[in-house]
Amino acid sequence: MVLAHPVPNPDFKFPGTPYHSAMPELAEVELARRQWAAFHGNTITSVDVHPKARIYRDCPAPALRILKGKTLLSSNAHGKRMLFTFGPGLHLEVHLGMSGKLSTAPVDHDEHKHDHLILRSTNAALIFNDYRMFGRVMLHDCEDPWADFPPQPQDSKFSLARVRKLIERHPKKPLKALLLDQKACPGIGNWMADEICWRLGLHPGISAAQLDPAPLRKQIRFVTLGALKHVAEKNQTASVDGFAPGSYVANVPPPNWLFQHRWKKGGTCPKCKTDLARDTIATRTTAWCPTCQKA
Repeated sequence: MVLAHPVPNPDFKFPGTPYHSAMPELAEVELARRQWAAFHGNTITSVDVHPKARIYRDCPAPALRILKGKTLLSSNAHGKRMLFTFGPGLHLEVHLGMSGKLSTAPVDHDEHKHDHLILRSTNAALIFNDYRMFGRVMLHDCEDPWADFPPQPQDSKFSLARVRKLIERHPKKPLKALLLDQKACPGIGNWMADEICWRLGLHPGISAAQLDPAPLRKQIRFVTLGALKHVAEKNQTASVDGFAPGSYVANVPPPNWLFQHRWKKGGTCPKCKTDLARDTIATRTTAWCPTCQKA
């Protein structure tokens, strides 16, 4: 059943700035998860909610008070979702949406205007803030609510055979649309999809039927693992200013990635220095190199 809408380190220092992302993808979501994961083993002493906030559109806010007295045992991320486990058959699922952020603060943290959920625990306040309220929370009371989810690109089960089947199943789908399909490539969003297309040297609008599954899988995994390394692993805290070079986090993918150039005014291809082209593909604003990625 889903209740619709979803030993602490004494030397830990509270992050000076919370997590924020305009369009969170798997690496940003993993970084957000780690904000609360630092307090695995803490017991929830109180639950503060805003009952009328839209983040509770799938779950009545008072239902989250079931977490009082429970211990945060573990957490996991899948694609663009996070799951915080408080015991067998009790999980809190969090979606950041476009403006949600997770942060931690001292237990006596004074509630801010958009702090729609605060789990006060033994050693910290775990905060979900969302000023636009596109995010959401859910409660699950089953053993494994994610049992039927598809493998993520960084998982071993994201095999060459799986990529081949995805191509065969969606032959007319544009490359970028296939990458953005959360049932095909969980966690990949706009910037990662553009990065993969650029590294493949393929126009984002090329049909899936024209793809070679081996290099496609290779670049999907390269970008996925690289994003996790440069965003989640190299940053302990995150900024409130959005995910962009120099503002979201201290460390971002390096200059030889498309990432640092794709939205820059006058941005050029890191390989050939051609001015980048932009258009709407698969309903998303897309950047590519017209020299390296000819249609």
